[in-house]
Amino acid sequence: MGQESSHDRQLHRQSLFYRPGSTLLTTIRAYTGGPTPARPDDPAVRFHPEGIAYHQAYGHDPVIKLGWPAVRAVAVLPGPIADRRALCVYRINEPPRPDIPADALFTGTGQGLGAHFEALFGTRLAVHLHHVRGPSLNRLARSLPAWTNGRITLGTERPV
Repeated sequence: MGQESSHDRQLHRQSLFYRPGSTLLTTIRAYTGGPTPARPDDPAVRFHPEGIAYHQAYGHDPVIKLGWPAVRAVAVLPGPIADRRALCVYRINEPPRPDIPADALFTGTGQGLGAHFEALFGTRLAVHLHHVRGPSLNRLARSLPAWTNGRITLGTERPV
């Protein structure tokens, strides 16, 4: 295990991390009429003063790291099911769509889920809020302008 610098520790302390929720708790909620349960390898996103780190599948590679200059917008959008929302990050320059094997398109994880997010929200960098735990969205809304010199706020519409 490598040495973590004091700078990295400081970023970690200031970060806002939205990661998969408790699989047991979300499974119980699903059995009582709630949304589908979270999986340990659902996507996750960490916001910090220097940018974001997006985990396509939490605990696995790849982790997409973007500095704030590469981010165009952050938004909370309605999901495809009523009363469910997604937290989305939009890049200034979207990379080309990756070639995704047909068997990965419908797995509900990794690149297949990213393609589904892109169709729904216009970005592959998203997490379903009902599948993650993390700080309040109010805290994120207060932090984004401070971290981006007012350039980015937490929106509620898909950027054009």
